[in-house]
Amino acid sequence: MPKNIKEIKLWRDNPQKDRISNVVKIEFNFPCTWTILDIEDIKKIIRLWIVGEEMKYPLDKDVGLHFAENRGRWMFFNELKKIFDEK
Repeated sequence: MPKNIKEIKLWRDNPQKDRISNVVKIEFNFPCTWTILDIEDIKKIIRLWIVGEEMKYPLDKDVGLHFAENRGRWMFFNELKKIFDEK
């Protein structure tokens, strides 16, 4: 992890309880005006985002328009697949 990033975690104490899902919180060591993320940092952010998304919309329950393929890991997989399928 870059030295200017203090921590990457789920933002469990997010004051906006009406947000679609828990979000990933990145805390920086200051002063900091920019950073570079490597593949391991990106993977950690994605893993935590999926956890937060699936806490809000569990895959085993229908929650309005959020069916299994439109939540958490499947939503991310489908969006990532679209990027790789672009020509």
